[in-house]
Amino acid sequence: MLGSTSSSAIPMSCSPTPKHDVFLSFRGEDTRDNFISHLYAELGRKKIETFMDHKLGRGEEISPALYKAIEESMIYVVILSENYASSTWCLDELTKILECREKYGRDVIPVFYKVDPSNVRNQRESYAEAFVKHQRRFKDDQLDAWKAALTQVAGLSGWDSQVTRPEQKLIEDIVKDILRKLQLNCSFVSDYQGMIGINKHIEQIQLLLNIESEEVRIVGIWGMGGIGKTTIATAIYHKLATQFSCNSIILNVQQEIERFGLHNIRSKYISELVGENNTSYGLSLSNDRKLKRTKVLLVLDDVNNSDQLNELIGTHNKFGKGSRIIVTTRDMQVLKNVDANGIYEVKEMNFHESLRLFSLNAFTQNYPAEDYVDLSEKILNYAKGVPLALKVLGFLLRGRSKEAWESQLQKVDKLPQNDIFKVLKLSYEGLDEEQKDIFLDIACFYRGHLENVVSQTLDSCGFSAHIGMEILKDRCLMSISEGRIVMHDLIQEMGCEIVRQQCVNDPGKRSRLWKHEEIYEVLTNNKDLPNLKTLDLRGSWNLIQIPDLAQCPNIEEVILSNCTKLIQVYSSSFLCKIKCLWLNGCIGLRTLYIPSNILLSPSGLIVLHGCHNLEMFSVSKTNTQVQLYSSSRAKLRSVTQFDNFSDIFDPLDYAELNKEPKDNIQLLNLEVLREGSPTSFPSLNELCWLDLSFCESLLSLPIDLFKLKFLRRLYLSGCLSLEKFPEIEETMESLVVLILDKTAIKELPSSLHRLVSLEELSLYNCQKLETVPSSIGSLCKLDRLNLTCCESLETFPSAIFKLKLTKLDLHGCSMLKTFPEILEPAETFVHINLTKTAIKELPSSLEYLVGLQTLCLKLCTELVSLPNSIINLNYLSELDCSGCCSLTEIPNNIGGFPSLRKLSLQNTSVVNLPESIAHLSSLKSLDLSDCKRLEVIPQLPATLNQLFAYDCLSVRRMMPNSRLEFPSNSDKDYFKFHFTNSQALDETACNNIGAEAWLRITEDAFKSVFFCFPGNAIPGWFPYRCTGCVVITKKYSLNSPNNNRLVGFALSVVLGRVDDGFTYRLTFESDGGTYILSDNDKIKNYFYWKDPNRSVLQDHTFVWTHHLDFASIGNRLFDAHSFTFEFRKHSYLSYHKSGVTVKECGICPLYTTKEDDNCGNSFGLLNKGH
Repeated sequence: MLGSTSSSAIPMSCSPTPKHDVFLSFRGEDTRDNFISHLYAELGRKKIETFMDHKLGRGEEISPALYKAIEESMIYVVILSENYASSTWCLDELTKILECREKYGRDVIPVFYKVDPSNVRNQRESYAEAFVKHQRRFKDDQLDAWKAALTQVAGLSGWDSQVTRPEQKLIEDIVKDILRKLQLNCSFVSDYQGMIGINKHIEQIQLLLNIESEEVRIVGIWGMGGIGKTTIATAIYHKLATQFSCNSIILNVQQEIERFGLHNIRSKYISELVGENNTSYGLSLSNDRKLKRTKVLLVLDDVNNSDQLNELIGTHNKFGKGSRIIVTTRDMQVLKNVDANGIYEVKEMNFHESLRLFSLNAFTQNYPAEDYVDLSEKILNYAKGVPLALKVLGFLLRGRSKEAWESQLQKVDKLPQNDIFKVLKLSYEGLDEEQKDIFLDIACFYRGHLENVVSQTLDSCGFSAHIGMEILKDRCLMSISEGRIVMHDLIQEMGCEIVRQQCVNDPGKRSRLWKHEEIYEVLTNNKDLPNLKTLDLRGSWNLIQIPDLAQCPNIEEVILSNCTKLIQVYSSSFLCKIKCLWLNGCIGLRTLYIPSNILLSPSGLIVLHGCHNLEMFSVSKTNTQVQLYSSSRAKLRSVTQFDNFSDIFDPLDYAELNKEPKDNIQLLNLEVLREGSPTSFPSLNELCWLDLSFCESLLSLPIDLFKLKFLRRLYLSGCLSLEKFPEIEETMESLVVLILDKTAIKELPSSLHRLVSLEELSLYNCQKLETVPSSIGSLCKLDRLNLTCCESLETFPSAIFKLKLTKLDLHGCSMLKTFPEILEPAETFVHINLTKTAIKELPSSLEYLVGLQTLCLKLCTELVSLPNSIINLNYLSELDCSGCCSLTEIPNNIGGFPSLRKLSLQNTSVVNLPESIAHLSSLKSLDLSDCKRLEVIPQLPATLNQLFAYDCLSVRRMMPNSRLEFPSNSDKDYFKFHFTNSQALDETACNNIGAEAWLRITEDAFKSVFFCFPGNAIPGWFPYRCTGCVVITKKYSLNSPNNNRLVGFALSVVLGRVDDGFTYRLTFESDGGTYILSDNDKIKNYFYWKDPNRSVLQDHTFVWTHHLDFASIGNRLFDAHSFTFEFRKHSYLSYHKSGVTVKECGICPLYTTKEDDNCGNSFGLLNKGH
C-alpha cells in the first residue's frame, strides 16, 4: 500500500446518514468490464454495500443524484486509470469526493490502475493531453480546481497496480483495507459515543495535538493506573485516524514487549505505517524514506520505560510532516525524556460521571435503583473517581441485596483513604479458593494468552477453568478480546502483589515465582521451596538447560516459553508432579525425553508450539495421557511410544495420523487445515474434542465423523467454504457443544435430533442459513442457542419453544419475516430479542410465553401491530419497540400489564396512546422520543419517574394528573421528564408540565428532579426570579420562621437556544465571606440523559433540584444570609462560541420539618417575603 503526505486536518461537520459503505469512482471505458466488475463482485461477496453509477436511471438528472450518493457514502474508492482525466464527469465526481472528505472526515482510497502516480500528481502524459482538450471548453478556475483535486488525491495513501500483483491480490488487499476502515468507523461510532465524559478529554488533547501544524508532535497522556488512559487514547485514535495517511495503535506495549520482544513490536508498527508485510530486518533505508514522507498517527499505550520508548520511536524527524505520536504512561519522566510537546493529565471522574459509570455496571442503567441512592454515593467516596474501581465495585455489587451492600461498605470503611488496590481487592476476596488460584495464575502468568489454551492448562491443573473464568469476567477482573485474555494493569498488579504478600522478605515461601532475579536467588541459595507450584522462566534467552529443581517437591507447572537457547530437557525426578510444561518458542530444542515418573495427571499438558528444530521426542511407557499442543513437527524424525498421546495439534500432518497408533487421542486441533477436505477420520477411539475452526478451504465433513462415540465438542467456526452439514446416521450420546459460527451452511439436517446430549448450538453469523429443522425441538438438553446475524434466515420452527431455553436471540436476522405460532405454554423463555428482523406481526399465541420478562423489537421496521394477547404476559417487565417506524398503534388494553416497568416507543408512528396506559401500576420509564405523529400524551401512571419525549413534533396536549399518589414501592429518588424540542405543545400543556414538576418536588424535598419543556417563562411558584443569568435571594436565615430546615433549592432557567453544554454556580454569603455550594460543568447532560448530542432548537424552560451537602459545607452554612444562583455559558475551550442564550432564571429554597428530616416526607416552599 502506498503511503504519502496527506492534506491538512479535516474539520468534522454533521454528516448525512450513510446509505452506502463504498462509492466507486472510475472511467468506464478503462475498467468497467474487467477490474471494476471484479472489484464490485468481491465487495458484494463481503456484504459491503457499494454504489456504482449504473444504479441511476437513464432519464434521471445525473449530477444531483450522483452528488447525493457521494454524500451518503462512507468510503470513496477512486480508480485513477489512463483516461480518467479525459472525463469531466469523473473530475467533477472527484472534486465532490474530496469536498466530502474535508467536510465530513470520510476516507478516500486512490487506486492507480496501470498509471504512474506521479503522472496523476503532476498531470503528465495522458493526463496532460486531457487538460489540453479541456482548455478549449472550460475556464481557468475550473481547470485549476480539477488539477488541484488530482494533485490532492495522488498524495493520499493508496494502491498501485504496478506494485501489488497479480490483479486478484490487488483486489483482495483493497477489500481488506475497506473492511478495516469500515470496522474502525463502526467501532468509533458505537464505542466512542458511549464513553462517559470522553468529550472533555478529547477536546483538550486535540488542542495539544494541534493537528493544523506541520511539525511532528509527541503528546503524552499521563495518569494513574485505572484512570482511563487507554480508553481515551483509543477513542482519539478512532476519531483522528482518517486525517492521516497511515496509522497504527499498539495497546499494552509493556506486555507486548515482554511477550514478543521490543524489536517485533517496532517492526509491527513500521509494517503497518509503511504498508509492507516484512520489516523483520528493522528500519531499512527504503522504509526510512517512506516514513519521512508519510503523515502518520501512532499510538503507543502503556509505555513506562524511557529507553524502550526511545527504541520504539527514535527522533521526531523519523516521521513525515504533520505526524502525531500519542503515548500513554504512568511515569511523567518517560514523556519528559522524549521531549513531549504536550502532556495531558487524566484526572478522576467528577461525581456525576462516577455515579453514571457505577450505575451502568451495578444496575445496567444510568442511575441507581430505588433505595440504593445513598449506598451508591457512599461507594463513590471510596472509588475516588477511578473508572476501573467504579466498574469493579459495580460488578461486585450487581444484583445483590441491600444487606450485602452494607456488609461491603463496612469492609470499605476500614480501608485507608486513596488505597485503590484494597478497594479492588474486595472483588478478589469474594471468590472461593479455587477461583482465587485461577485469578492469581492468570494475573501472574497468562495475561494476553489465548483463552482456550489457558482454560486447558488450568483444567490440567485440576481446576474447573471454564466456570472460574466466567466468574472472573462477571466480577470485571478479566475479559476476552479476539480470543485472548485481557486484564487491566491495575488488576494484574493487584494479583501479583497478593502473591508477593505471601512472604514479602522471602520469595522462596511464595506459591508463584516469575521475576528472574528472585528465581535465581532462591535456586542458587539451595533453599527448600515446598510452597512453590508454578515457576515462570519465559524469555530466559541465555538458559541452556533446566536448573535442578530438586528442592521444589510440589512444583506443578514450569514455563520455559521462548527460552531460545534451551537445547535439551533431561529426565529428572524434580518433575514428578508436573502437570504443565510450556516449551513453546524454544527454537533451539532438539531432544525431549519424557520419563515415566512425569506427568502423572491424566490431563497433563506439554506445549511445543514453535519448536521448529525438535528432532527427537520420547515418551516412556505409562498409563498417563499426554497432550501435545501445536507440535510443529517440521523436523521431527523420531517419536517413540506415540500410543500414549491424547492431544495432537498439527494441522499440516493430518495425513500422518493414519500411520500412528492413536487409541488414547482425546483432543485434535486441525485449526488451519490448508487444502481440501478429509474423506474420513482415522479411528480415534478416545477423541472427545475436535477443533476445525478457520479451515477456510474445508468443503465437507465425512459421515463417519459422527461415529466418534466420545466426541463431546466440535468446533467448525470460520469454515467459510463449508456449505453442507452431513446427515447424522446414528444417535450420538456424547456431543455436548456444536459451534458452526460463520460457516456457509444453508440448512441443518433433519437428523439433528440424534444429537441427544447437545447443550449448546451456535450458528452466529451463518449468513446463508435459510431454515432450522423442526427436529431441533427434540433436543431436550439444549439450553444455549445462538442464531444472531443469520441474514438469510426467513423462518424458524415453532418446535423451538419446546426447548428449555431462557433466551432466544434473533438479533440481525434481517430476512426473518414470520414469527411462528406457539402451540403450548413455554415456561423457561425469559428474554426474546428480535432486533433488526423483518417481522410484520406477532402471533396471538405469544401469550404462551408465560415467563417472558423482556421483549426487544428494536428496529423491526416492518412491524405494524402488537397482538392484544400480549397483555397476558404477566411477568413482562420491559418492552422495547424503538425504531419500529411502521408501528402506528398499541393495544388499547395495554394498561393490563401488571409488571411492565419499562416501555420504549421511540421513533414509532404511534398517533395516540390509549388512556389505559395510566393503569400501568409498575411503569417506571416511558420513552416517546421522535414519535413525530403522536398528538396527545394522556394521563400517565403516578409510578412513572422517567419520561422521554424528545422531538415529538406533533404533540399538542399533555393531560394533567388529577392527583398524585406514590405507592410505597415507588422509585421516587429521582424524576426525569424531558419534552425537549416538542415544539407543538400548547400553553396549557406547558403549564401542566410545570405543575407536574411542582407536584414531584413538593412530595419529597430530598428527591432529584429534572424537567425540560418548551417555554419562555419559569414556573410561577419560584419566589426569586430575574431577567438574565443571575438571581440573588433576599436575606433570611438557614431556618425558616416555621422552624423548618433548608435542604436544597429548586432551580430554573429559560434558554433561547442550546447547542452545547452550559454551567451554573450556586454560592452563599455568610459573615466569613462567599462560599461555593456548587460549580457544575456541562449540565446539559442531565437534560439529555439518553442522548447528549441533541440540540435544543427554541426557547425551553429547565427545572431541577440541587441538594445541600452539609458534610462538605460545615457550620459556615448556618451563618448564610443570602444565596446567589449564576447561570453561565459553557466555555470549555477558549475559542468556543456557545450558542446558549439565557433569558430568565429563578431559585426556590426547599425546606423540610426538623422532625421529618430522616423520613423526608414533609416539604415546604419558602414564600416571598420570608
